[in-house]
Amino acid sequence: MKARHWSVLFACIAMLSAAVAAQALKPVHKISQTRKIQLDRMIPQQFGDWRIDPNVRLVVPAPDVQASLDKIYDQIISRAYVNARGERMMLSIAYGGSQDDTLKAHRQEVCYSAQGFSISGLVHTTLAFGRSTIPVTRMMAVQGERYEPVTYWFTMGDRVVLSRTERLLVQLKYGLSGEIPDGMLVRVSNLSSEPQRAYRAQEEFVHDLIGGMRAEDVAHLLGGIGG
Repeated sequence: MKARHWSVLFACIAMLSAAVAAQALKPVHKISQTRKIQLDRMIPQQFGDWRIDPNVRLVVPAPDVQASLDKIYDQIISRAYVNARGERMMLSIAYGGSQDDTLKAHRQEVCYSAQGFSISGLVHTTLAFGRSTIPVTRMMAVQGERYEPVTYWFTMGDRVVLSRTERLLVQLKYGLSGEIPDGMLVRVSNLSSEPQRAYRAQEEFVHDLIGGMRAEDVAHLLGGIGG
């Protein structure tokens, strides 16, 4: 067979293989269809020394930011908690049942910047839960006299993901099984001009929150840890 004919044959085989692979990787159902998430029930209103504080006014997203959130997430809860010492913590969780190619992690540094905050001290670090850790992002958001240290993370399927590469790997994993992964954004913040002290308080708050949740719900919140 002539070289040109071999080239045509190999091209046809490559095209056929690509078509088969694309069909195999095409998601056929969402994992959210088999695990129902209800954030209002999943996140306790009172745990440890914390209870909901109805007196705190939370920052409302700008209309264009809210429109973007509505496209990505199916459920969003935003709460402020207070403890017996009068310390306050803000918790925001957003859940989306379909984290496909058009639905990416909503980076909080972008979200806060869109609200007019200046961002500094952006770092990637980890939170420890027993022998396990999850990757998180921390930053200081400042607007006028408001200083708000923030810790947040994002889950996709059964993993906490940080980078775009990690998200693509999770998508590939679920795509091979014909599934579309769900996703969850978890953000904890408080008002403080001392970020390191605030981050320690936020970590303690998260541990208290985890202690007040059911194991299966912890697994959703922390990407499989605790399930």
